Amino acid sequence: MSDNLNTIKEVVNKKFLGTDQIHNLVMDNIPAYVFWKDRESVYLGCNLNFAIAAGLTKPEEIIGKTDYDLSWTRQESDSYRTVDKKVMDSGISELDFEESQTTPSGQTKWLKTTKIPLFNSHKEVIGILGTYEEITKRKEIELELIRNAEILKKTNENLKDSNFNLEQANIDLEHFSYATYHDLQEPLKVIEGFTNLIKSKYIDQFDKDGQEYLNFITEGVNRMSKLTKGMLSYSKLDTDKGIFELADFNKIVNQVILDLKPRIEESGANITYNLPNEQIKCQSNRIGLLFSNLITNGLKFNKSNNPLITINFEEQENHWLFTLSDNGIGIEENYKDLIFRPFKRLNTRSDFPGSGIGLSICKRIVNLHQGEIWFNSSEQDGTVFHFTIKKSIVNK
Repeated sequence: MSDNLNTIKEVVNKKFLGTDQIHNLVMDNIPAYVFWKDRESVYLGCNLNFAIAAGLTKPEEIIGKTDYDLSWTRQESDSYRTVDKKVMDSGISELDFEESQTTPSGQTKWLKTTKIPLFNSHKEVIGILGTYEEITKRKEIELELIRNAEILKKTNENLKDSNFNLEQANIDLEHFSYATYHDLQEPLKVIEGFTNLIKSKYIDQFDKDGQEYLNFITEGVNRMSKLTKGMLSYSKLDTDKGIFELADFNKIVNQVILDLKPRIEESGANITYNLPNEQIKCQSNRIGLLFSNLITNGLKFNKSNNPLITINFEEQENHWLFTLSDNGIGIEENYKDLIFRPFKRLNTRSDFPGSGIGLSICKRIVNLHQGEIWFNSSEQDGTVFHFTIKKSIVNK
């Protein structure tokens, strides 16, 4: 561009001095847009490209016009003349600056412009030479990137606010759950205590229906106690920030089985497991709770004389896949969208007690490990729970 500009300047200076036969040939065949003005920013000439851009048919039509006579906006014309004055007053060129230009059709184009002062033989500034190239496509991409960056910035700010609000809501939920748990436990204990007192002292004074009603009260108290405990456990999953560390799943499951030993022996269940030998990054206490809930479900919802629970795994590219199968009563397929919701008990019979929170806690734990949980089930074959946990989990 600098070599072309020097050539243009040389030709224009000769033209100002009144002679050069190849002026039109040079000006009208270079790809740039070229113009020149006098000391008052009145056009003295231009090349064909510039004339067409200004809505003219030939370069001669530009002579004697100012920017205000052309298709540019008033604001653009003011800007052009401000730069003209700066260059002519200082005698210093303005190189490769960006500006807009409104075409005769009303479209806005973007230009990369250079303006240099023109001198006479006495080294006095007598005008200005300008040249530009159109950069509209590049500028539109740049402006779009800027707009997208602003949108992204705003989105991130909104997301940050939402995360803060969500975190505060989780804290409030935990506080509410904790307060509710403790506020409800006291009256529940009073009801339970007086019910047991009535049973121990006055049970013989009740008929069969009365005794059954007392049992209903006791069952209701126990269920309410489990519900409040479950609500507290569920709310703490998101507010307690666990650390992901390498852990041995064989040790985790072995500890769960030891903790459930009385229940396992009482049911006569047989539990076998095949788990990875290598350590896996996880929140080990929550993974233990996950296996505990799934194993407890397999024991609870099981009418077999010999309950069987089998745990296996499969290593995938990005996840570990675990399966836990039992020979229990199964889960109907139409419950697949309900089973992981909090406090949804699919079986309300008294011989299958529970709060309906266990599987929703399982799903929350799996989500924290960036995995998924689902099941396959039939009344004849029991239930198989599948869940995955991501291999590469980063502590936040």
